Amino acid sequence: MTQKPQITLIELTMLLVFSGACTSNTGNVAEDTTATDAFQEQLTIWTDQVELFYHHSPLVAGVEGQAWAVHLTDLATFTPIDDAVVRMQFFGPTGEFETVVQAPDRPGLYTPEPTFPEGGAYDLSVWVDRDGEAHEVFVGPIIVYASEADVPQLEAEPAVGITFQKEQQWAIPFATAEAVHRDIPQSIEAIGEVIPASGRHAAVAAPVAGIIQAAAGRQGPVPGQWVNAGEVLTELSPANDAAGYAELVGRYRHLEREVARAERLYAIEAIPERRLIELRHDFEVAEASLDAMGGASAEGFDLALKAPISGVVNERNVIAGARVSAGDLLFSIIDTRRVWVRMDVASLDAVYASQATGATFVIEGGDAARRADRLVSIGRVINPDSRTLPVLFEAANDDQRLRIGMLVHGRVLLGDPVTGVAIPTAAVREEDGLFVAYVHIGGESFERRALTLGPTDGEWTIIENGVREGERVVTLGAYQVKLSSLNTNAISDHGHPH
Repeated sequence: MTQKPQITLIELTMLLVFSGACTSNTGNVAEDTTATDAFQEQLTIWTDQVELFYHHSPLVAGVEGQAWAVHLTDLATFTPIDDAVVRMQFFGPTGEFETVVQAPDRPGLYTPEPTFPEGGAYDLSVWVDRDGEAHEVFVGPIIVYASEADVPQLEAEPAVGITFQKEQQWAIPFATAEAVHRDIPQSIEAIGEVIPASGRHAAVAAPVAGIIQAAAGRQGPVPGQWVNAGEVLTELSPANDAAGYAELVGRYRHLEREVARAERLYAIEAIPERRLIELRHDFEVAEASLDAMGGASAEGFDLALKAPISGVVNERNVIAGARVSAGDLLFSIIDTRRVWVRMDVASLDAVYASQATGATFVIEGGDAARRADRLVSIGRVINPDSRTLPVLFEAANDDQRLRIGMLVHGRVLLGDPVTGVAIPTAAVREEDGLFVAYVHIGGESFERRALTLGPTDGEWTIIENGVREGERVVTLGAYQVKLSSLNTNAISDHGHPH
């Protein structure tokens, strides 16, 4: 295995002076200042899959049993990793060696005890092996002292910010997200409602007077059930005053037989082609007339009523054996795979509605923001009762969580976006008249930061001041972090104190 490059003497000196003595947060690496009984060297690294947080006492060459506390968090679920084999590869002045921990002491906590052959600078890579896949977390240089006498006489510093331990994070719904550069459009707040999209709502009415067949009435689809286009919904036995339908069915079946007979005769040149064409035309006319009434059942003269579109049955007015009149509504069907969202913009903001490009919204009872990606129309008349202007958007509903009639609240997106450092809107909290966020500065350390907000699209918000790119903010569990602050929740207006 190729030995990884070593740090220089100057870099080693700097590490001896500063290692564990301040809080840093550069990119996805942070050193903690959580207070312990003795001075501890600590580090937190975030990758795209794993959060690695460890602490240990100063390392001395030749000393056995120097335990590390290595905390591993799965960033897909923010739960402790308890099914990994952890391999720590050390690249030292004279070569490399490896320490392996087969299982955690308890979920998320691994305690390797490496022994270092000599003092100096070592590069460290931590490999997390799960389900046959190995994920590398490159830590970089660590310092090993040649003897106890070489260890700097440093005292544990008081905790900076808010301490919220890993065991507390793992016990609750908890998540963080990285502040990143994003394009965020300007927006205005609005409330609205989910409504059927045009062309995706169909009514099935009785084409003639008749009686609903008993079996069909009992077995037909019910509200909330999905039906496919062409699926038989129910069968209707036409009443005596619907004789025109019976005659049409008789003519259709007679012509169907005549066309089949004519095709056989034409095949042996017993009739001219013109005769076959005429019969086919008459049959097609009868078929179209019958289809316009809903079609006929396979046998007898009953009328089979079919779904004109695929969708969810919204209304059913069918009772087995009941008599219906021509035009009575029997079923209504809504295709809910795409829906319209009507956003009602306050009249004070209506002047900006012409710039609308899309919308983000949250449904009642939900917390995840959804996006309407297509503008359908912008109203031209202010509702005199609500003093709002309707703006229609179309949204995908593949998961079928958007129900017709649901109320929503969200934002109408306007014009060209603004570029800046953004965090998820879920991380922005209003406390004591200030907008704040809780920044994860290290494994068990957090800061409460005052924010200056820029544009938001409902999902992401640009932060003009308070959080830097690469820092991580709490998006779920911020209230519990606040409770842990007790009297240490002073707002930091700077990136990280020394």
